[in-house]
Amino acid sequence: MATTEQTGAIGVVGLVQRDHRQIEQMLSRVEQATGNARQEAFEDLVRKLAVHETAEEEVVHPLAREVGAEDVADEVLREEDAAKKALAALDGMDVTSPDFDARFARIKQDVMAHAQHEEREEHPRILQNEPREKLERLASTFELAEKAAPTHPHAGSPESRMGNLMLGPILAVADRVRDAVRDAKRKSS
Repeated sequence: MATTEQTGAIGVVGLVQRDHRQIEQMLSRVEQATGNARQEAFEDLVRKLAVHETAEEEVVHPLAREVGAEDVADEVLREEDAAKKALAALDGMDVTSPDFDARFARIKQDVMAHAQHEEREEHPRILQNEPREKLERLASTFELAEKAAPTHPHAGSPESRMGNLMLGPILAVADRVRDAVRDAKRKSS
């Protein structure tokens, strides 16, 4: 994939691409780790993917629509929906389960292809058609969206700005409680 420096990405697009690089590293950590470290690396990855995709749905894909890239926005939303469903099926799975590796390999492949698709098709159109100042302003909106997003994939949740704004806060609270209970159980074990 192209790096942020290679694409000249700025503002919100630069943040998205920085996230893509971080996600690539997290995918590798899951593959390389073992035991509890692998489980924790996978849970960290799930969280990052969930918050990242939600923020993209709220900020980036609507921006793509604004610049006339509706076709691209629709394609990446379909990819995200499929990935969300696959990730939701793996979320909570023990990384030592017999079918985890094969399922994880498929998700990794899909996540990497999806990021490349965004960087190749969606991001250049946004960068060409939006002023730098707007992209810089939207960077803080993207960061805020990530902070408020659910921390787990929800296969039945909508793939839209409005759907995320309506259901996202409820799902985010439930996810954070779920995470806190899981972490408390680990500490007491």
